Amino acid sequence: MLVSLDRIFPFLSVISLFLFFLLDGMVTDPAKRMAWLFIVFVFLVSDFLYRLIVHRIRKEDQNRYLGTALGVLAFVFSLLRDYLDSASVAGVNSQASSIPKIREFLLLLTVVFSLAFLLQIVLIEIGKSSLEAQSNLSKAKSSLLQNAVLGFLFVLPLIVAFNYFAIKRNYNFDLSSKGKFSLSPISRNLLKQIKKETTITAFYPRPLEADGPANGDKSSSLALTRVRPDIEILLDQIKAENPLLTVTFINADVETDLLKDFGQASNGTILVRSKKASLLDSLTPFAEEKVFAKDPADLEDLERKLMAAIFNVSTEQKKIYFTSSNGERFGLGFKSLPNEQVNRFTTNLQFLNFNISEWGFAQGWPSGFPKDADLVVILGPTIPFSEEAREEIKNYVLKQNGKIFITVEPKGKEDFSWLLGISGLKYKNEVLVERSEKPGFILARKFSENKLTDLLPKKDLGVLFPYSGYLVTESSGTAPFQFKSENLLETGFEIFADGNGNSKMDGDEKKENLLLSVLLTPVSLTGEKTGKIILHSGTSWITDQFIVYAMNGHFANAAVTGLFQDTGIAEIPPKKDEIQTISLSDNQKLIVWAIGVFLYPGLILGLGSYYVHSRRKKSSVEV
Repeated sequence: MLVSLDRIFPFLSVISLFLFFLLDGMVTDPAKRMAWLFIVFVFLVSDFLYRLIVHRIRKEDQNRYLGTALGVLAFVFSLLRDYLDSASVAGVNSQASSIPKIREFLLLLTVVFSLAFLLQIVLIEIGKSSLEAQSNLSKAKSSLLQNAVLGFLFVLPLIVAFNYFAIKRNYNFDLSSKGKFSLSPISRNLLKQIKKETTITAFYPRPLEADGPANGDKSSSLALTRVRPDIEILLDQIKAENPLLTVTFINADVETDLLKDFGQASNGTILVRSKKASLLDSLTPFAEEKVFAKDPADLEDLERKLMAAIFNVSTEQKKIYFTSSNGERFGLGFKSLPNEQVNRFTTNLQFLNFNISEWGFAQGWPSGFPKDADLVVILGPTIPFSEEAREEIKNYVLKQNGKIFITVEPKGKEDFSWLLGISGLKYKNEVLVERSEKPGFILARKFSENKLTDLLPKKDLGVLFPYSGYLVTESSGTAPFQFKSENLLETGFEIFADGNGNSKMDGDEKKENLLLSVLLTPVSLTGEKTGKIILHSGTSWITDQFIVYAMNGHFANAAVTGLFQDTGIAEIPPKKDEIQTISLSDNQKLIVWAIGVFLYPGLILGLGSYYVHSRRKKSSVEV
């Protein structure tokens, strides 16, 4: 009877643990649950209690005691995990705490210790049965095998834990010379600064879904499946750097039931989104920005674009004030002209987590700008600013380190000469012509090298820039200059300025590259001034009528968000494949050919002959 109980209790312990995992959710009453847990615990340690009572503490039973300890630990970890599964509380986001990650780790420990407990008991019983039927020599061999297996069981949890942390932290070995498959150190440091939950949703087909819908573009879908692996690697590394970042992949052509929260979505797009702190004066509960990557060429700057988008949507909400007392587009004067309004522009800014307010005479202008203004926007004023207003604008940038976005209206009387003069620039109010049949309509395709325009997608589409003037360098301006200028957008060399207004290129007129947009920064010897002004030589391109064309909307958004972007983002190196080619002369080619045809085969033949000769000589000596 003792022998049978000695075999029954170990398996009774194992069965009790796994029955607990299966049936635990059925017992919800607190009193009954306490009784249930007590019964499970008694059965779990029944083998240990039996041996303690019958055999006392014996050295040969130490492996059985270890097995019981593994089972008890699995039981405790499971209870602790359930205890941390607290109920949701209104206004408290449990995902932002470390509790979900602790529960996930406890689940891992529960599984590992449960499996170790099961294998320990089974192997011990099998080994014991084998030992009873074998000779002393066989016992020694079986004991060696059993110790080897038990040693493996000790190492198994360590291996599983190592792989768990490696997967969670996304450790990898990037052997490429440029770190093509790794985040740059700059990105890693920047991602650690994110303090807000941010979701990244990538719309890409899986390889088996590359055909897409029946009427879809199969070649385009196949191209997206080729870039998806690289995008997955990059997004996995971004997610591993900060627990507040989550990544999801959706096939927009197939998983249409998942698109209800995303509006219009198409494959080849990465949507970066974070929830706004306040929904007041907001059209959407999310701040979001889209990044496009549809072919391998788009992967070169994808890391920088994603980092810029993540920071744009996850930083604190910025306050933007639009002036409205000098005939600007934001004022009442254009309410009756829908195409001349800037509603689309302001809506885009709200999606990018900016709060929009008006600033005019009713709010105290021109006595100064509000203290909470992160950016002031002056869109196409038609009435000249007073001397007091001009000083306030300059002081806001020079003394308060403010940021201003300005567009000039050619039909108005405010040409900002008082600002351009101290920047070495001058505004020329002449019609620009690209095609004679459409005077005033131009497509500017030349973007200057600047961090504000580096990350723009599809620059070849250009910016539709109608009804504008242009800027020229004015060496005779007010000196010393208080601002230095950097070019942002230029026309390219297919445009001419129609000075006489006949829509034809005649006289001294010629096609040339003209300046349309500039970035002005204060001249400072100490480097402490951080104010900035972006000035565009036209306003129509940003109105509701034209902002939807070409790259107008993207250019407007980039010009605003770039003013607040971390300077480190511009330093992230592109993941560009640099293929070095080597040209050989005719003599070098001949040498390489000779080495391959004669030297290598001759060397192998010589070594082989020497080896055969040595073996034969050694054999003859031994005989």
